[in-house]
Amino acid sequence: MAIVNRALLSGVAIVCCCFVFSGARASSCLREIVVPIRFEQGAVCWRHIGVGTTYKGNFGAHQHITAAAIGESENSDGTRTWITTGPWQLSVTGPSGFSANTNDDGQLDAVLPLNGEYSFVTYPCAIWGNQGMIEICAQ
Repeated sequence: MAIVNRALLSGVAIVCCCFVFSGARASSCLREIVVPIRFEQGAVCWRHIGVGTTYKGNFGAHQHITAAAIGESENSDGTRTWITTGPWQLSVTGPSGFSANTNDDGQLDAVLPLNGEYSFVTYPCAIWGNQGMIEICAQ
């Protein structure tokens, strides 16, 4: 009896998790996922692979930054493929109302005006909740 109840509870837990996951994806435009930017000592670039919508970190005045993000899609057979032909769009905002966006080829290139915290956001929000990769380089 205990074995049957455990199996039944496990099945219910799996079903509940699936519904929660599906619901989270359906309302992905409302769920910001913030990932801190932390460069390794001496590194010029930082990379995050996984889920995220907003990436925040501290940068210095006059740093030249470049950034790009690509997404991952799930094929009908359940395998995953990195999308390289359609990069995600990015914007960056910072102190004193600074902002910049990706250009036509999906690259963000800017010189930061002030020291402080900068936020990089992927868009459109319809991609939020999907696996992706973002790389930010600063010199």
